[in-house]
Amino acid sequence: MSNTNRRRIVQGIGAAAIVSQVGLSKPARAQVKLRYANASNAGYLANIVMQEFWEEVRKRTNGEIVVETFWGTLGGEQTLLNGVALGTLDGYHGAYTGMREFDVFYAASMFRDFEHAARVVNGPLRPKLAAALEAKYKVHLLGLGRAGAFVLQTRDKISTWADLKNKKIRGGAIEGTLESIKAIGASAVPMAFNEVYTALQQGVVDGQVTLGTLVMTMKYFEVVKSWVRNDFGLGFDKVVLSQRTWNRFKPEQQKMMHELFLELEEKKWYAPIKERSAADFKRWQEINGADSVPTLDPAEGRRLLAPMAERLANDVFGPGAYKQIQDTA
Repeated sequence: MSNTNRRRIVQGIGAAAIVSQVGLSKPARAQVKLRYANASNAGYLANIVMQEFWEEVRKRTNGEIVVETFWGTLGGEQTLLNGVALGTLDGYHGAYTGMREFDVFYAASMFRDFEHAARVVNGPLRPKLAAALEAKYKVHLLGLGRAGAFVLQTRDKISTWADLKNKKIRGGAIEGTLESIKAIGASAVPMAFNEVYTALQQGVVDGQVTLGTLVMTMKYFEVVKSWVRNDFGLGFDKVVLSQRTWNRFKPEQQKMMHELFLELEEKKWYAPIKERSAADFKRWQEINGADSVPTLDPAEGRRLLAPMAERLANDVFGPGAYKQIQDTA
């Protein structure tokens, strides 16, 4: 992210001054205690980054803000986000929002790559997206974490797009993902994240679409044989805090948290994801064989998926939106 874009996002919260350290000369008694959660386990990269984020927030506020984190123990993403809206949780990050404004971004063929996606999502659309989230869930959008590419996996080995026809493929409750599965001729099966491993193990579904960064930590190599190398959409974790909690923070704390998130997202969230994919594919092939990571015909993939992405973008954001997205430099 450019320095100009970084300053624009930080300035948008209207804080009075930029500070790098907030707090008293001696440790302060915790004034804001938060409960923060994600549906996947502690080994998920986003959880590692956000754990570091909250620990740094505690240090920079001399203990005025203390966070208890819950990784993979409180239910699926929809449950967690609803918990933030209802007040049983203070914050959450994940793919799920149940909102078309975000869900269509997950459609395969919507973006060229993650740099293109970040320019679109963090550009002119950001204020609209933040306002929509606040209106529905009464949450503040701290930021968008580039969570990695979505990938397609099957219980048996495949080599062409045609091999996926009529297979039951699990996807999260995200419109862009489910419509992408349908576009390739498969049957989309919405399913909570914490139910997927068992469903694959028992043959309830024939495959899944999930974030590539989760594949090895969740040990899917035990229940899945093929991992398609082609990206199947790009993922963003929405990092949100309840508005009531956000309003309890001092302006300088809000400023610091926005700056800190942008810094960690760039260096410790997105950068490692770019480096990790090749190593994960290599390890997968060592376990399941050289033919377990097929590359499907990219031209055929675009033929199947681009019309679906265009339809969704234009339906949600208005006629010509897909072209505008594609034309974003």
